[in-house]
Amino acid sequence: EPPATLYSTPEPRHGGGDHSAFATASPGAQLAELMTTEMVSSAVQDLASTYSYSGPFHRDRFVQSQQSPSVSALPPLIPDKAEFLDGSIEAMHDTFHMSAPKFDLVVLDPPWPNRSARRKTDKYATVSNLKEMRNLLLQIPLASHLAPDGLVAIWVTNKHSIHDFLTSPTGLFAAWGLEFVTEWTWLKVAASGEPLYDIESTWRKPWEKLIIAKRIGSKKPDALESKVIVAVSDVHSRKPSLRGLFHDVIGKECIGLEIFARNLTAGWWAWGNEVLRFQQPEHWHDIEP
Repeated sequence: EPPATLYSTPEPRHGGGDHSAFATASPGAQLAELMTTEMVSSAVQDLASTYSYSGPFHRDRFVQSQQSPSVSALPPLIPDKAEFLDGSIEAMHDTFHMSAPKFDLVVLDPPWPNRSARRKTDKYATVSNLKEMRNLLLQIPLASHLAPDGLVAIWVTNKHSIHDFLTSPTGLFAAWGLEFVTEWTWLKVAASGEPLYDIESTWRKPWEKLIIAKRIGSKKPDALESKVIVAVSDVHSRKPSLRGLFHDVIGKECIGLEIFARNLTAGWWAWGNEVLRFQQPEHWHDIEP
């Protein structure tokens, strides 16, 4: 069940944790974090002043009781025209390269290195460091399967080093022939519409970022600008659906691919070892038309 109000967040003792991380970050990274904090704060104020709606800020949630019978043995639910590759990057590389089309949009949610959360329940085990992550991601034949005016969007954690890992002159985007365009911020809110954590907290931020890139030299879509997505957080590891948002940017029903996917999207491709995780019947509820 979504939390009704924000979580309390204990700050680290003796100035440790993200206090020291912020202090040692580059001036550019510090400025970027301050700008994000200001943008998120402005979005919260706009939400409160523009809409009289008092919540809850989510659709009805149906929570399965512990006594409910298991339905895991039932087949997964497959959306219309969804294609998927159920396997790791290494195992499915050749199959993808031979069978996949060119995509208007590629979304990735990589298992970034994270000392505090090793995703023990996930098949997407976090890699040990960014060098391993680079080696893993460069195995994806992205350049040969991205449309000439295609976009790439990558979910990232709030570690400053990851932004540089993607956008520096020798970073991953450069290796893929891409250049940074903008970023979207997913502000996680409680059912009340309040941010899930204190915006000013240096220990834990109530947001995740989506870094968006395009091919070097290609035209940026006119509608592609920075954005704050306000949404109640869902079950662990499930991100907000981006299909409708990118339809507004690209201006057509795009051919999309999600890598390290945990669910399927109608009309899109998905690739990963947990690609059917949230397609299991226990994550769905029948509604009357």
